[in-house]
Amino acid sequence: MSAAATAPNVINQPAPGRVGRLLNLVRKLIDYGKELATTLQQHGTTDLTTYTRGFGTRDIALILARITAGLLRAQALEARIVRNAARLDAAPKPKTRAAQRTRRAKPAAPPNNHNDSLAALPAAEQIAAEIRHRPIGAVIVDICCDLGITTEHPLWRELHLLIIKHGGNVVVLFKDLAQRLFAPLCDSMAPAPPLPPSPTPAGTGPP
Repeated sequence: MSAAATAPNVINQPAPGRVGRLLNLVRKLIDYGKELATTLQQHGTTDLTTYTRGFGTRDIALILARITAGLLRAQALEARIVRNAARLDAAPKPKTRAAQRTRRAKPAAPPNNHNDSLAALPAAEQIAAEIRHRPIGAVIVDICCDLGITTEHPLWRELHLLIIKHGGNVVVLFKDLAQRLFAPLCDSMAPAPPLPPSPTPAGTGPP
């Protein structure tokens, strides 16, 4: 057997250090998103409340579209991390005061609107363009929103730490999480539409 045949697949092996932790996390998100999509597509008569709760909607088509967007983001982020592995694993440079002021002044991205229609979801080209210019932590926040991840998810602790470490805003994720979890409750508590006025009985005139 040749050496090439027995050599490990370097492309699929995460690099050590920061890159390794990031790639492991992103690939776990990809695996989770694929498994979730398969479950929703093959649910049959299964009660999907456990799976749909984190999305703030029971519209399976909309949920699957969001999962697709999350997988596109995760795959684009995976490619970006691999391309920049050497730089990401290098020792971080001390930030100048000017850079710190610029970073503080940059507004946080608004949370995803989970009441959007299918037509409003981003296209693959738009997602790819966003990935190139945003902090890795901010992209992970978007992926979490797309995949309906809550604080009960097994990856939550690891996600929380890496989002902060790589320039993401956990507050954005918490706001989106609250919006998703409380959306069904708000819908059920919405006041019923007023009843139409009863028709006025026709007058009979003076006796």
